[in-house]
Amino acid sequence: MKNWYKMAGILFMGTYAFSQVQAQGTHFGQGAGTMGVGHSFFGTNAGKLNTAQENTFIGHEAGKENVAGSQNVLVGFNAGKIASSSMNTMIGTRAGENSTGQANTFVGYTAGQNTKGHSNTFVGFGTGDGNIFGNFNTYMGLYSGHQGDDNTIVGYNSGPDNTGNENSFFGKGAGFKNVLGAYNTFLGSAAGHAVTAGERNTFVGRRAGYLTTTGQNNAFFGYQAGNDNTSGQFNTYLGYAAGGNATISNSAAIGANAKVTASNSMVLGDNANVGIGISAPSYRLHLNLNSAGKPGSSLWAVASDSRLKQNITEFTDGLALLKQIKPVWFQYNGKAGIETGEQKFVGIIAQEMQKIAPYTVGSFTYQDSLGNKSEYLDYDANAVTYILINSVKEQQEVIEQKDAELKDVNAQMAALSRRLEQLERIVASNTVKPLTGNAARQEPNANGVILEQNVPNGFSGSSAINFFIPESVKDAKIDVYSVNGVKVNSYRVKERGEGKLTLSAREFQDGVFLYDLVTDGKSNGVKKMVVQK
Repeated sequence: MKNWYKMAGILFMGTYAFSQVQAQGTHFGQGAGTMGVGHSFFGTNAGKLNTAQENTFIGHEAGKENVAGSQNVLVGFNAGKIASSSMNTMIGTRAGENSTGQANTFVGYTAGQNTKGHSNTFVGFGTGDGNIFGNFNTYMGLYSGHQGDDNTIVGYNSGPDNTGNENSFFGKGAGFKNVLGAYNTFLGSAAGHAVTAGERNTFVGRRAGYLTTTGQNNAFFGYQAGNDNTSGQFNTYLGYAAGGNATISNSAAIGANAKVTASNSMVLGDNANVGIGISAPSYRLHLNLNSAGKPGSSLWAVASDSRLKQNITEFTDGLALLKQIKPVWFQYNGKAGIETGEQKFVGIIAQEMQKIAPYTVGSFTYQDSLGNKSEYLDYDANAVTYILINSVKEQQEVIEQKDAELKDVNAQMAALSRRLEQLERIVASNTVKPLTGNAARQEPNANGVILEQNVPNGFSGSSAINFFIPESVKDAKIDVYSVNGVKVNSYRVKERGEGKLTLSAREFQDGVFLYDLVTDGKSNGVKKMVVQK
C-alpha cells in the first residue's frame, strides 16, 4: 500500500512538470509567461507577456511587462519589470526595473532602475539608478555614477551627480561633486572631489585636485597633489602634496611638497638639490657637464636692491691680491662624478685661492652610488669681478698721475724746443745777439726777430726804429699804417743782424700810426708810433 502511494506521487509530479515544460521553453510560477522560444521564466508573473526568444527571467514579476525583448537575463524581485528591449542582463532587486534601453548590464539593488540608454554596465547598490539617457557607461560601486555618456566610474559615491561625458573616476568619492565636467580622469579616493565643471583634468592620488572646481587641462599626480587649486589651468604637479595656489596657470611643481605660486613658472623640489647628468647632486643645481648657455650673455642676474641688504661694508681687495692669482690649464680626473674626458679647462686651484682670498672658496660633499661620502673644495669666482674693478681703479689713479707728470714734461720740452729753434736760427744766420746795445734789451721772438719801440716816440723831427733780423731771412720790410688800418708807407729793409730805420716827421701827418716788421711774409709784432709836428 505504501509503495502504491509512492508511485502515485511520482506519477502526479511528473504529470505536473510535463504541463509546465513545453516545446518553446521552461516556466514555473503563478502567472509566469509561457511563450517565446527557449524561454526560462521562474517566479510569479515572471515574463508574463513576453513572446520573444532566449530570455531568462527569474524572480517575482521579473520582466513582467517585457513583450518583444529577446536574449535578456533578468534575475531578482521586479528585475527589468517593464524592460522592453533586448540583450540586457539585470540582476538584483528592482535592477533595471523601469529600464527600456538595450545591451545593458545592471547588477545590484535598483541598479540602472530608470535607464533608457543602452550599452551601460552598472554594478552596485543603487548604481546608475538616476541614469536616464546615458549610453556606454560603466558604473561600479554604491551610488556611483549618474548620467552622461562614455563614462567609467568605479567606487563608493564616485561621480554620483555626474552628467558630463567621457569621464573616468576610480576611488571612493572620486569626482564627487562633478556635474558638467567632461573628459576627466580621477584616480584615488576623493580625487577631483570638488570639480563641478572642470574639463580635461587628470588627477591621480588620494585627494589629488581635491578643491579644483572649474580648472581645466591640469595634471596632478600624488597624494594631495594640486590640493589647493580651484580654477587654475594647464598646471602639472607631481609628488606628495606638490602644488601651488588656487588660480595660477601654466605652471609646474615637481617633487614632494614642491610649491609654485606664480603663473608660467616651474619649481623642482622643496629645498632639494637638482642634478642634471648626476645621481647625487651637491648643489641646488648641479650639472655633470661643461656647458650651459643662454642667449646674449653668459652672466646671470642676481637680486641687488639695497632694500634687500644689510651689514654693508666696503670691499677693497684689488691689484695686490689680483697679482697673486695664478690661472692654470687643467683636466678633471673623474672623481666626484665629474667626467669630462680629455677636455682641458682654464681655472685656478682652490687650495691656492684659499690662501689668497679665502672668501671665494667653499666645500661640498659628494656621495657616490654606494653611499660613500667625500668632501671637496669649490670656488666662487664672483668676487674676482670686483677685485678686477678695484684693480682697474688703482691702475687708473696711477695712469692719471703719470699723465699729469707727462704733461708737465711735455710743456718743458716744448719750451726747450722753442728756445732751441731760436738758437738754431740765430746760429744758422751766423749772427749772435749782442750782449750790449739796443738789441740786448729784448728777447727774439719765435722767428728770431727783434723789433723795438721807435725812439723818440712822439717826434716832430726824426725817430729811429731799432731791430734785429737773422741772416736766414730772405725778405724784410717795415710797413706803417694809420690807426684805421690804411697802409701809409712801406720801407724795404736790407740789413741783417742789428739795424735801424730812421723816419722823418715830414713824411707823416700829425697823429698815431702803427708799424710792423714783416720777415718772409710773417708779422713780428706791431708797435705804436706818435707824430707831433
